[in-house]
Amino acid sequence: MKIPVPIFLLLSILAIFSIVPGCTNTTMTERTIIDGTGVLNIPAIPGVSLEINGDDGLVYIPSPFPVNHFKNGDRIAFSGYTVPKSTFPVQAGIPVEIVLMRQIPGDTGYIYGIGNVTYQTTEGGFYGIVVDTGGKSGVLQYLPLDMDKEFRQDGSVVSFTAKGRPDAISIDQWGLPVEIVRMKNLS
Repeated sequence: MKIPVPIFLLLSILAIFSIVPGCTNTTMTERTIIDGTGVLNIPAIPGVSLEINGDDGLVYIPSPFPVNHFKNGDRIAFSGYTVPKSTFPVQAGIPVEIVLMRQIPGDTGYIYGIGNVTYQTTEGGFYGIVVDTGGKSGVLQYLPLDMDKEFRQDGSVVSFTAKGRPDAISIDQWGLPVEIVRMKNLS
């Protein structure tokens, strides 16, 4: 049986592409951890992406983005994961799922994070929030001075916006004291 030339050519090309490594790879790449600093760019035009202009020269598109309490031009430190497939196919930046974002300088600014509520048994017992950045920032501990009872569930996952209060006096000596501005249960 003789195969017509166009079909033979097509089968040959398909055979080559199935042998060459990487040509038919359909697996998604692993999420990459991002730890960095930069400046917020919050455009005044609706529908334009919010951006972090990273000190590394790259532009990041943060999600979720806590618009309240953070303003255009803020210097921030942030941690998160690159998003493997963007919902916006054409954008001038790297999409990042934010795990932690805080204003610079110091611990007195606003902090946004996603973490686990944890119950500590020392000093009579108290609740804290642990944020694992997955990167060089490591695991950070926050001591809410005013956590509502509805969020006091050991192991629950929350997103929160807080204001750093390093001047607060506490016998707990655990984590950075913060005043909760907004909190949402994610579990």
